[in-house]
Amino acid sequence: MNVKQYLENQLKNCSRYNLIPNDEKLLKKEKIQKYAFKKLTSKKFRRWKLDPECEKRTKKALRLSVGKNKPLVVVYPVGAYKLWRLPSFPEVDWSEFFNIAYILKYLAPVVAAYKKDVVLYYYMHSLLMEAHDNLTTKEVNQYIKSFQVLADSFSKYLPKNLKIKIWKDADIYTRKEYFATLEKAYKNAKKEYEAFPEEKKQDYFRMSELNIKWKGRNDWTKLSQKEKKEKMIRSAIYETSAGYGLTKAINKVKADNHVLVFTKTSPQFIGIGSCKTSIVKHWVGFGILEKEGGKFYERILSPSQFEKAKKQKHLKAKIDLIPLKNFKEIWVYPQKFNFVL
Repeated sequence: MNVKQYLENQLKNCSRYNLIPNDEKLLKKEKIQKYAFKKLTSKKFRRWKLDPECEKRTKKALRLSVGKNKPLVVVYPVGAYKLWRLPSFPEVDWSEFFNIAYILKYLAPVVAAYKKDVVLYYYMHSLLMEAHDNLTTKEVNQYIKSFQVLADSFSKYLPKNLKIKIWKDADIYTRKEYFATLEKAYKNAKKEYEAFPEEKKQDYFRMSELNIKWKGRNDWTKLSQKEKKEKMIRSAIYETSAGYGLTKAINKVKADNHVLVFTKTSPQFIGIGSCKTSIVKHWVGFGILEKEGGKFYERILSPSQFEKAKKQKHLKAKIDLIPLKNFKEIWVYPQKFNFVL
């Protein structure tokens, strides 16, 4: 199998799943909601131990949806942007391709067993990125538009009861309402941020330093180091603000009947990583392929991993699967990396 064949197979078949005898046996023994819970929390995809609170809310969500023969809604929150430091900015690249394929594989056993609709919502923080990362509205919209094109490419091959949809903060708030709410939340979030342990503060600060585009929505390139530090702290606090201050969005995303999944684990979210080999968030990552033992492996590189990997020997395989600029080729490495997941 060559590179194109491998990727085409992922595109067309990642959501396909045939129930095996053990599945049939489990379905006969248990209710569909118990089957769904076991599949959605399977160690094949789950990267961390399931938090007791997450277990409780996931069971409740399945009871309110699958248990009542209603559509199953799965929500995966993401940033509506591509990190400006990456060559694929501002559009999606192979990291988003790998992530979508991975989540569709994750959901496939449930889709095959449950005849009602299963809807995967990518909930996108779009307005936040303008304040948090100093991105322009145009750059954010370019990312969302390209993500939609990619999702549509997968949708052509999905089972009839599986849907991929994009859901944005801008679908819940007007711009005026959103930014007013964000600023109100900022005041409370600042107090919480200042009470963080120093290590946690530094984590948020490093994230801001990585994400802020200094010449973006506003030109901050000529700011002093002190002023830049203030911008980074403010960005870090915005990250905290979005976590609890935007209650209208939070209540809708975390509705009792929604199954919540994310790259990393939490008391609310099942942590499944971003693809089989990575826990790097796809919107700040760069997708490549590794080849070893005649097999291909998908990898989403973090910004620091990308800096190391781009200097190593690799080939650029020409591809024509997705009608977007970042999918005309893919970097293929002749070995697997030993990055810590």
